[in-house]
Amino acid sequence: MPERLEDRHQVEGVCCNLHTPSISINHDDVLNLGSSQNRDMYCPERPGQLRSAEESMTHPHALLGPVRGTALYVAAIIGPGIMTLPALAAQQAGPASLITLGLLLLVSIPIAFTFVALDRRTKVGAAAGIPGYVALAFGQQTGNLVAAWFRFGVPIGVPALALIGGSYVSAAVGGDKLLTVVVAAAITLTATITTIVRRVGSGPLMLLLTGVLIILIIVTAITSSPHAHVENLTPFAPTGVRGVCGSALVLTWVLTGWEAATNFTRVLQNPRRNLPRVTVATLIIVAVLYAAVAVPEILVLGPHAGDTEAPLAAMLELSLGTTGALIAAVIGVTVALGNSLAYVGSLAELGPHPPAGRKDRFGNLLVPNLIIFSGLLLAAFTSIGAEELVSLCAASQIPVYVVGLAAALKLLPRSSRQWWYALTATTIVSILLIPAGPYLALPALITVVMLFGRKLLHRSPAARPTALLATRAERSTPAKLSATSTITDA
Repeated sequence: MPERLEDRHQVEGVCCNLHTPSISINHDDVLNLGSSQNRDMYCPERPGQLRSAEESMTHPHALLGPVRGTALYVAAIIGPGIMTLPALAAQQAGPASLITLGLLLLVSIPIAFTFVALDRRTKVGAAAGIPGYVALAFGQQTGNLVAAWFRFGVPIGVPALALIGGSYVSAAVGGDKLLTVVVAAAITLTATITTIVRRVGSGPLMLLLTGVLIILIIVTAITSSPHAHVENLTPFAPTGVRGVCGSALVLTWVLTGWEAATNFTRVLQNPRRNLPRVTVATLIIVAVLYAAVAVPEILVLGPHAGDTEAPLAAMLELSLGTTGALIAAVIGVTVALGNSLAYVGSLAELGPHPPAGRKDRFGNLLVPNLIIFSGLLLAAFTSIGAEELVSLCAASQIPVYVVGLAAALKLLPRSSRQWWYALTATTIVSILLIPAGPYLALPALITVVMLFGRKLLHRSPAARPTALLATRAERSTPAKLSATSTITDA
């Protein structure tokens, strides 16, 4: 006989495949199963039904194996900052910034594996990224709010990525702002059109971009090595502890990107097996690429590494002349396009249901694309540049990150290794709120609009009958479930 109703449930007759055995899950794994919205998170293709174990292992919409999945994740983590952040950090702390960079790359490990643990806890890919985790931990309204921060706040960063790529092209050929904007528009259009035509990561472009990026950065490190001088490592910490702390604040952006990658789990083949593999491979590749940029920049450029806006181009010019600037431009465009594709793809995947085709992806990207191209127009016709757009994007990106990691503190078993990973990650990522400063007004505005719109919807006479029926249906759901529930060991 079963043990206790409140401890264990076996839900029968609500499985995605009624011909498979019923799924036994712990009560903690049910996570408010009585809510129809939360049940949708468990089986996005068929609302109100739990995903079977077989479907969790191989999602019907899965596209990517471990190699393509790693290429996609690397593109999400590596942004144009890889070309400038190490040099800016060296300007703050000298060679000691290499220690800071290494520590922050180590901090990426608990962040990345917190999301792996969350995805496994919520039945692998069923919780639809950070908004899904948050909905399960803190309720559907909070999950919707986090989704709104990402959907309406993060797109403004895509034109910033494209503008940075365009600036490298302009620097290489002696162009002006017009050329920068034209290149940025081409990068943005390529990212949005490609994502609509083909699901993120499914075509050869992402694999090609990540492969080219890895090759070019390694070639850059090798070709610049004859100009490296060990003497540039001294003095090691010219500005002391204060400078090291300043470099840490600059380099904290190394930690971003994992929040966008959480939307990619359901495009992986066999995510239970491949997600940890992709995560480990991504962590290793990201660490190698940052080291291949940061160490040569300090050894070659020395204390002047942060004096130029394009340190990678300056380093390449020493060994290759004017050709070096062109190679730096290719690297800049490659990084910008890859990162833009990853974030636009993440926006297309955002939501409890995977996009079924081009029409769904177009619909998911309609508002984000309006924001993206509005940002590009602002940059073209006003003094607003990539720096302001990046700050606005980060101000929405960081709260999504923090709340998503905080959800792990509630969903993961308390005091487990994964829970301590989550606590460490939440604490460290919360520090990113400091440089966001006044730009946090953007997610605050999105919050006000969301809450005000919700109140208007509930006050609308036309919405009341629907809301009343939904409320009654949700109240009756737990009773229906309990009537068909038996108690088994999980």
